[in-house]
Amino acid sequence: MNPIEDVVCDAAQVALLRALDGSHMLIAVYDADDRLVFSNSTFNHAFRLDGETRNLTFSDLILHAAIHQCGPRIDRGNALEFIADAQTRRRRQPGQRTFATDLLDGRWFWMTETFFETGWVIVVGSEISELKQNEQALVQARDRAMQEAQTDPLTCLANRRRTLSHLEHAISTSVCSNLPLAVALIDLDRFKSINDCYGHSAGDAVLKDFADASRNVVRRSDLVGRIGGEEFLVVLPGASADDASDVVERLRREVSDRRVRTDAGALVGYSFSAGVCELSAADDSGAALRRADSALYAAKRAGRNCVRVFKRPGALVDNRAGSDGTNARLRRWWPSAWHAVKRLGGRESPMR
Repeated sequence: MNPIEDVVCDAAQVALLRALDGSHMLIAVYDADDRLVFSNSTFNHAFRLDGETRNLTFSDLILHAAIHQCGPRIDRGNALEFIADAQTRRRRQPGQRTFATDLLDGRWFWMTETFFETGWVIVVGSEISELKQNEQALVQARDRAMQEAQTDPLTCLANRRRTLSHLEHAISTSVCSNLPLAVALIDLDRFKSINDCYGHSAGDAVLKDFADASRNVVRRSDLVGRIGGEEFLVVLPGASADDASDVVERLRREVSDRRVRTDAGALVGYSFSAGVCELSAADDSGAALRRADSALYAAKRAGRNCVRVFKRPGALVDNRAGSDGTNARLRRWWPSAWHAVKRLGGRESPMR
């Protein structure tokens, strides 16, 4: 460290700098040529400076720190980029600038650089490590709370609130980008029977197993959410009705091969029915869900364990190979009969 007396003459200033020399503050003074003419012990320790530092410039200091793995944390590890960026901010005009920086040793400092008309610079850094740790803890706690508020605790899928919010956002994006959007409403078949026969723990295991299967099958851009007891909604951005049907059909085949072991050791199989709907530009979330629900009930009426597609008003499509399309023809040619059947079969509990 340079002798303080070589930098200042006034006794009061000497006393002040000596008092600060042993504190938890970084203090450095640069002359008009950007040479380090004074640095206190805390600064020297942070940058691993030993002995004479009179001819060390700011750029030299950063390169020294990069070589010895000390001093400030440098984004992307490029010391030359760091120096070039810092130099664009320093010495613009007399005054002060403040910023937070973290060191490689894990400490955080609130830095104040004071620029004088003479070209000299005084740098003072106050340690804020404890404040930063508290801030990070609060941010992490907030993020956890937000995640928990948006996540179904049993399946770890998106909960109803997050799923419907995501659907609203996907609709807006689809309209702005003129890209297709589809949704699929999925209901596990005879789920109440699983709870009644094997217990609610077995039902919970089935729900978790379905969640695992859906994560493995759907596209990365899709979102699967649990919106009811055994009811799930899949939002498929950029997917047509046929695209969405293919995704859900793959999931249906995957689920049909899976078995869940109960606490008593029994192996339980399960299936689901699904209704798929492609949205039009005029559709809102309510319209989309109503159409998907209509297609879902068609799947239930068809015997469950299948996928139905509602492509447009007036055309419910069976996506299974070999279907005779009876429901679609009935709706097309005898609409009054179709609506009569729909009224008779539209009650929820018998169908699910």
